[in-house]
Amino acid sequence: MMSTRFLLLALLLAALLLAAAPAARAQTYYLDLTGQLLSVPNRTVTVEQVVDGREGHAATGVVYRGLGNKSAAVLFRQGLAPELTAFVQAQLPARPTDHSVVLCLRQLRVSETITRMTEQASADLAADVYEHLTDGYHFVQSVGGHTNARALETTYLHAEHVALLLGQCMEQLNRADWTAAAARKPLSLAALASDVPASLAGGGRRGPVPPILRQAPRRGMYYRFEQFLANRPDTSLAFRLDTIRLRLGSELAMQKWAGVARVRPLPTDGSSHRKEFTGLWGFSDGQQLFVLHGKRFFPLVRQGSFFTFVGEAPLDQEYVLARAEAQARAGVMGVALMNKPDHTAEPMPYALDMRTGELAAYPGSRSSARPDTAFIYVYRPVPATGPALVKVRVNGREVGSLRPGQYLELPWFRHAQPLQLCFDGLPVTTPCQYLVPDKAQLNYLKINASGSASSWQWMPPAQGSADLDELDKQRQ
Repeated sequence: MMSTRFLLLALLLAALLLAAAPAARAQTYYLDLTGQLLSVPNRTVTVEQVVDGREGHAATGVVYRGLGNKSAAVLFRQGLAPELTAFVQAQLPARPTDHSVVLCLRQLRVSETITRMTEQASADLAADVYEHLTDGYHFVQSVGGHTNARALETTYLHAEHVALLLGQCMEQLNRADWTAAAARKPLSLAALASDVPASLAGGGRRGPVPPILRQAPRRGMYYRFEQFLANRPDTSLAFRLDTIRLRLGSELAMQKWAGVARVRPLPTDGSSHRKEFTGLWGFSDGQQLFVLHGKRFFPLVRQGSFFTFVGEAPLDQEYVLARAEAQARAGVMGVALMNKPDHTAEPMPYALDMRTGELAAYPGSRSSARPDTAFIYVYRPVPATGPALVKVRVNGREVGSLRPGQYLELPWFRHAQPLQLCFDGLPVTTPCQYLVPDKAQLNYLKINASGSASSWQWMPPAQGSADLDELDKQRQ
């Protein structure tokens, strides 16, 4: 009897060790392109080499493995650049008439979003392309793509997605201007990784600045990222902003989002055109831009040559795992005691990639922004409606108050961290907002105290500076 008990204990211990072994190995997931196909119809190029030009050579993403959904960093076993080079060359052999190019990756990211019902796999790729001529490497153009799909198990989709995006990016070179590329300054192969990435703000040899970065936003609906870049929304539908009630599963998230207005566009001519609002990428009310993320709209804030917003954090996998373990310990009918808070849907900074339309955690692996101080100027014009005094809070702490004709300078030292800005005294039920302040230029917020969702307005730097100059003259 005793030997039988020892045998059962030994078998139980072995089973526990076997169950724990995959979890330990799952800390790293190697992406394998073996068996994938690369399709480039009417191609005109051959890839001489793939160069890793990403900042910091970060991991390619994070996936969740096993029954416990433990996170694992995505890597290439032989390195990203060598494996992609071998894959592309094997799939697309060189031909005498091809243009020989180097793909310098600026972004390659795979990710998984797990909800309580399903999973979604997404991938983003952006690269600068250089043609190899006799005197060096000449910039041709930037390429990029994005894809996503839902499935019960998404990890197996990533290799297919990477191959698909490589093909799409190379197909974009079918329309390349090779004459213009040959006229540009040549670079050495070693200089490509550190060459200035495709800068949408600089224009010049990288192409024109998109209209959304040099024009005031037009009021209307964006159904595609390209409409947003071109500042050409659908203006045919009249709409109004409707405030929605928050329904979040996390108590911490409900506390932190309390007082922050969440809005959606609704038609003003009845419900007949409500179906037209499905499939939106975002919209603009003529002053503020909004982007759709996780079935909700969030206001965009410009960061030099791209945009950021503060959205909801994804499902807290560590909390879900801890809760499942606690419930298993307590039994089916027991009470699960939890010490770990649920961070699901808490405020989290995101960025919009202006080449691919990707929405990803900010700063992330592709951010070129350096830590620095951002400045926000909050002011009330004269004359001003509303209360005589408006108190200003930053992340819950009162930092000053404003009367008509006054302004405050608010420095923000926390790089890429969300700032909660609240105004006590305004005749609104949601006196707060979240943002990541733009440190590339000064931020100006005008308080109107109109008793509506437009109680404040972010002003262009030139207009905001002029308004403050006028307030200084009035005080003098």
